[in-house]
Amino acid sequence: MSSKKPLYQIPLPSTEFEDVSLCGPVLRFQYRRDGMPYRSGIRFNRTAANRTRAERCCTAWHVEGAYDILVEVEGSQWVEEIRADTQEMWRNKWEMHHYMIYLDSAGCFEVIAESWEVLTEESGTGSKA
Repeated sequence: MSSKKPLYQIPLPSTEFEDVSLCGPVLRFQYRRDGMPYRSGIRFNRTAANRTRAERCCTAWHVEGAYDILVEVEGSQWVEEIRADTQEMWRNKWEMHHYMIYLDSAGCFEVIAESWEVLTEESGTGSKA
């Protein structure tokens, strides 16, 4: 049985986001403050896999405890599946953690990676990762 361990509360409600995207190892969100565009996000390091569920396809399990909160899914079957499918020389080279966050109107984002970090808030909506 898996459980969720809270890791990081995003600094503003996802209901205020204008755009959310998972591009490679970066979950990026854009929003406005005082009429000016800003963006921030979460970078996942040494990503092994990711998946996204549209809001309409999420169950209560995807939302409860993960709404606007990055959580680690402990005891994850998905990590075990990915580890088993990984080539033997890479199977135990890095730690694998199952991270998950639910963002309003965007859905549930899940990533298997070694670690994560919060990206510094930037003004504007440039294309840098």
